[in-house]
Amino acid sequence: MHLPATQIALKHRVHAEINQHFAAHEAEETCLLLDSTGPGLTRQYIVLNAIGIERLHNFDAIHAFSGSVFALFGFMAFSTAQNRISIDDLCDPKTEQIFRRQHHAHWFSGVHAVGKLLLGRSAFQSTAPLIACLESMFGEFVDQPFSHFGSNIHIYLARQKNQALLVLSNNAQCSPELERLRATPIKHIIAMAANVPFVYGGVRADTPYFDPVYTQHYVASLKQIGNTHASTLISTPWRSGKKQRRHYVNCYPDGNARWHMLKDFIRLVSGQRNITWSRDIYTAFRLTL
Repeated sequence: MHLPATQIALKHRVHAEINQHFAAHEAEETCLLLDSTGPGLTRQYIVLNAIGIERLHNFDAIHAFSGSVFALFGFMAFSTAQNRISIDDLCDPKTEQIFRRQHHAHWFSGVHAVGKLLLGRSAFQSTAPLIACLESMFGEFVDQPFSHFGSNIHIYLARQKNQALLVLSNNAQCSPELERLRATPIKHIIAMAANVPFVYGGVRADTPYFDPVYTQHYVASLKQIGNTHASTLISTPWRSGKKQRRHYVNCYPDGNARWHMLKDFIRLVSGQRNITWSRDIYTAFRLTL
């Protein structure tokens, strides 16, 4: 696969940052924070593969937001060979059409979705397209209940824009009202975490929670997580470098991250081809340094 120079440089930079962090800190003393990346969740695979599955299991804590929840569980499936579609097939740009068709059933679906956005309605009626993507890629892996996974994983959900975020975990930090979700298949947890209101409709009768990025407490929650642990490794589109106990790894290539996200949202909603997904997966799992 032909990759832009910025994509190759991204992998080199991410691996250098990850190696630098673990030269000074053990995974057992580190908190991993996976920030939201918009539809570009595949960027997180580059970071996660640089970390490795063993360190992932050994982290003191993992905190995941929005589409990065998709990336986190997806990486676990890839690392244990429990994915339904092979990595090599996912690296093929043609495979992207499968997931596009799960969002857009016919040629005019994109126009219809954009029209709904312009009228102030959500582009899609529910999170069903997200769940269909998860089932296609990972099969039975995403049918497992959340309770099957490690107690160091913390997933953030929102019920209302002006209320504090809720956390789902298999430890004492779990919000009481979310304890019942431990028995829920992770495909539904992932879909709710990435339930962007203007894209997938937000809170519905069968989807009681939505993406916490679209609340008043999102940024404050990120800061609180970063201040809680002795060492925090943060994968984010917004900054790089170190500040006190926090090590930021920018998971986007050079350029304006907001512009990259906007283009990804436009492609997703309008049904346009997005080759960045296959490029990210190839960069993460097949590009050698």
